[in-house]
Amino acid sequence: MKIIIFFLVPIFLFSSTLVKKYETGETFQFAEKDMLEEIKSHIENNRTQIENKLEEYKKVAKEKVNNYKPADLKKLTPAIKNNTFYPDMTYTNPNNVYDNNGNIIYPKGFQFNPLDYQTLPYKMIVIDGNSKAQLDWLVENNYIDNMKYMILLSDGNYQEVGEKLKQPVFYAMPKITEKFNLEHTPSIITQIGNKMEVKEICLSCKEEVKK
Repeated sequence: MKIIIFFLVPIFLFSSTLVKKYETGETFQFAEKDMLEEIKSHIENNRTQIENKLEEYKKVAKEKVNNYKPADLKKLTPAIKNNTFYPDMTYTNPNNVYDNNGNIIYPKGFQFNPLDYQTLPYKMIVIDGNSKAQLDWLVENNYIDNMKYMILLSDGNYQEVGEKLKQPVFYAMPKITEKFNLEHTPSIITQIGNKMEVKEICLSCKEEVKK
């Protein structure tokens, strides 16, 4: 009986040790620093370099914004004569338009004139932003700093022109030049009733079309 007891005691002792190790697990000290501390340390040790890099990125981004110019601008030439025309503003519906019940209310191919339903609150003046003569013409005719006119560029840098005129200017995007059949600058676009009038102004001509 004693032999059995002496034999079992080591087994129970050994088993309890295993159970204890299994339940608690062994602990180890981390060899690596906490990741957050590592990042903070890197930033502190490289602060000047990081700040310089950020300033460089900001400078590049600002230059890209200031030098932005659409690649597909249509090149317009200076008007060599005064001319007035009225582009067709008819809109053709490209797809069927349905109501909530699935019924077609405007079929594909349906045409209408948007100017029958809306009024443009300003005139648009399209110029070549690289032309000093056209920029001077804007100033001389009081077209700048005037809510009645929106200035559009067929060429030039919008940022530089905007600073010279001290007002926002925009690019004459392809949809605009195509819709109004623009070919020359300066051009004044005005809504008259349900029509759009385009006046091409010849700055080199003796008699200029009055606004």
